[in-house]
Amino acid sequence: MVIYTRKATAPGISIVPMLDILTILLIFFIVHTEFKRQVNVLDIALPQTHNIAGKKGDKNQVLLEVADDGTIALDGKVITTDKLPTTVQDIRSARPDATVQISAARGVSMGRFIQIMDILNTAGLTVEEVPVRIDYQSVP
Repeated sequence: MVIYTRKATAPGISIVPMLDILTILLIFFIVHTEFKRQVNVLDIALPQTHNIAGKKGDKNQVLLEVADDGTIALDGKVITTDKLPTTVQDIRSARPDATVQISAARGVSMGRFIQIMDILNTAGLTVEEVPVRIDYQSVP
């Protein structure tokens, strides 16, 4: 009597589902990849507005103005960078609810602006406490 024995098949891995998953992963990574673009330094003229009126400032607001040449005026009085920290500390001690706002002209260099922000930081102000406004209408 011959008993039929089934021949053992070699175990194998089906490659078709793996190719499907590989294709889906490839599409996912292609779609979600951030393509590198060349960064160009452009001379961009930012838009100006002449018809939108701004709102009036708060009475407890201290305005720190920075001109194109880097001179500083605090509440309408020209001041040097050496006296700026002590003056800001004096104003904040006299009026604790006073806020400082920087109004910078368009031609102010970034280095000068960072220097002023650093001086305000030594006076006890954080970057979050100081709103900044760039004056674009001072351009001829």
